[in-house]
Formats: sequence, C-alpha cells, structure tokens
Amino acid sequence: MPNPRNTIVTSLTRRLWLAALTAAAICGLLVFRVLGTRTTFGRHFDVSAIQNGLALTGGSLNSSNALLVAVSSTSFALIGGLLIGVSLLRRRIDLAAATGVTLFGAFATTETMKATLAGRPGVPDYLGHGFPSGHSTLALSLGLSYVLLTPRRRRAFAVVAALVYAAAMGVALVFNAWHLPSDVGGGFCVATAWAAAAAQLVRRPVERGIPVPLLAAAAVLVALAGVAAVHLRPGLSFTVTSHGRLLEAALGIAVTAAICCVAFAYAIAERSAAATRS
Repeated sequence: MPNPRNTIVTSLTRRLWLAALTAAAICGLLVFRVLGTRTTFGRHFDVSAIQNGLALTGGSLNSSNALLVAVSSTSFALIGGLLIGVSLLRRRIDLAAATGVTLFGAFATTETMKATLAGRPGVPDYLGHGFPSGHSTLALSLGLSYVLLTPRRRRAFAVVAALVYAAAMGVALVFNAWHLPSDVGGGFCVATAWAAAAAQLVRRPVERGIPVPLLAAAAVLVALAGVAAVHLRPGLSFTVTSHGRLLEAALGIAVTAAICCVAFAYAIAERSAAATRS
C-alpha cells in the first residue's frame, strides 16, 4: 500500500510546479506583448515576417484561408470532443474537466484580450487587434490536453505530436499573414497558463491513454477536411517571398512551442517522495 505521506509530498510538489508554470506563462504573455508593441526590433520583426502572406492575392489567398479555417475548426471539434468524450466514458471527470477548462478558458481569454487591448499602429487593421492569436491558442491547448491525458510511458510521443501540430499551425498563421509572430507566441503562453492551471484538477495519474485508432481516425478526418477545403477553393500557393524573417519566425515559433510542451510535461510528471528529496 502506498504511503499516504509520499502521496501528499508528490501532490504538493506537482502543484507547485504547475503553479510556477502558470506564473511563467503569464509572464511570457506580457513579454510577447511588450516585444511586439514597445520595441523597435519587435515591431519590425513582426511586420517583415508576414510579407509573404501580405503578397497573397486572389485564388491563392482564398485557398489558404479556407485550408486554415477547415483544419483549425475540425481539429477543435473532433479532437477536443474526443479527449473530453473518452475521459467521460472512463469516468475520469477530473480529466474531462481539466480539458474543458483548458480549451474554453484559453479561447475566452484570447477573445477578451483581442477585444480590449489597444490596437497596434503600422499594421493592417485586421492585424491590429490580433494579440494573442486564437488559432495558435487552440492548437496548443489541444496539444497540451492530449499530453495531460496520455500515460507517462507514452508521454514523450504526445509531447512531440503536440509541439509539431502547434508549431505547424503557428507557422501557417504567419505564412498567410493571419497573425504576427508575437501574436502566436502570446497564444502559446495563454494555452500553457490555462493548461497548467487546469491540470491542478487532476486527482490521480492517467492509467489509459486515448485509443490510437480513434485518434488516428480524427486526424484523418481533419486532413480530409483540409483537402476538401482546398478542392472547393483551388489555387493554393506555397511561394515564399520573404525567406529570412519568415524562417527566423518559424524557428522562434517552433522553439516556443517546444518549451511550452516540455515544461508542461515536466510539471505534470508523477514524482516519488525520494525524488523530491534528492
């Protein structure tokens, strides 16, 4: 039988790590906002990184927009519903609640901030109120929720899947000039803060992960939705007109996503009392 004292020590340590990650993510959100609005380097970097997307016109613009809408909306509905649904079927109300709080809390936060923060000068009107990015917030929220619902033995794979999906969505948003790079970084911070806070609701370790066939089926449906969107709105183009800043922005987005995913996986890890004393 496990020692109750060990359980308390482990739980307290985990809660402290999660609280620290929540605070760090909030600080990161402030840093991205200041970089993008208060520093000359940040403002110039943001604008130069989206030149490729601003050059898109006609069918290429319509096709890329349709693809992003299809992938983001179907991912949220299918994968988010799958994560919550499987948790409820297994009577893990704590996991379902944590996932729901992460997804909807993060979404509500981004929409509130975009509606209340002052607009940015020197960018197109639709980008002036884009901080933080809602699409990048939802992408990483889904990824971190998947990490939370994955047993420890398979968590490394979940972390890689989460950061690849979130980074790909973030880069696509900048590539198509839907958002500035700092918007994407801010969205990742919002998702991490909510995921870390919501993980406090989880009462015991995850015994079983999301069934791989169900997850694969959801991924296939998301891919088919993207293909259908491109078919209905032909003209998708991958011409890159701004190589330097776009590449730097892509690397920054990938690194930020990786830091958020790895830090979250570390914070939720189960630790023995002996490990906490060493």
